Amino acid sequence: MAQKQQKEPVQLIAFDFDGTITTADTFALFLRYWAGTPRWIFNLLKLLPIFIAYTLKIIDRDKVKEHVVRTFFKGADEEALNRRAKQFAREVIPGLIRPKALEVLKEKNKPPYTLYIVSASINHYLDVWAIDNGISNVIATNLHAVNGRLTGELSGPNCWGQGKMAKITAEMAQTPFKIVEAYGDTRGDREMLHAAQESFFKPFRL
Repeated sequence: MAQKQQKEPVQLIAFDFDGTITTADTFALFLRYWAGTPRWIFNLLKLLPIFIAYTLKIIDRDKVKEHVVRTFFKGADEEALNRRAKQFAREVIPGLIRPKALEVLKEKNKPPYTLYIVSASINHYLDVWAIDNGISNVIATNLHAVNGRLTGELSGPNCWGQGKMAKITAEMAQTPFKIVEAYGDTRGDREMLHAAQESFFKPFRL
């Protein structure tokens, strides 16, 4: 009886986005872009006790993200968010991209590798930027919506720390894979960097 041929694992190259590919935190910038300055300031003041609790280590980073998402997005029209996110992806993000990062992305985005952006930022604008730059695969933090309205909750885990590896594993499902290279710049990338055969911390800086 012939032995079943084992499938070769997919060779992933994983890039963090904020701070690695960009020079700034795009999620923080998008909150102001989405809300407008007056509401952005008002919401930050509302969230001040949450930020203090995080500083005092009473709550973790994931809880902070949940509170931020609830404050800024609960009840929002999903189509309106998508429109604003598309504008942000095309008007703001290009000016934040590290030239060397873009060069390496283009170099790595071809067989035998499968390239992924893996980011704690939200997929609404990341998907647009990625498609515009020929990148097919994005794993990000997702916002939950029902009947075209955002509930203010996350759909799945925050894509940070252990959440990055959980989302990569869920994305690949039953497909064998190995992370051959990973690029990151913060504690939130540690698990992904450790899982890679070769890792690059704070690359693309001159």
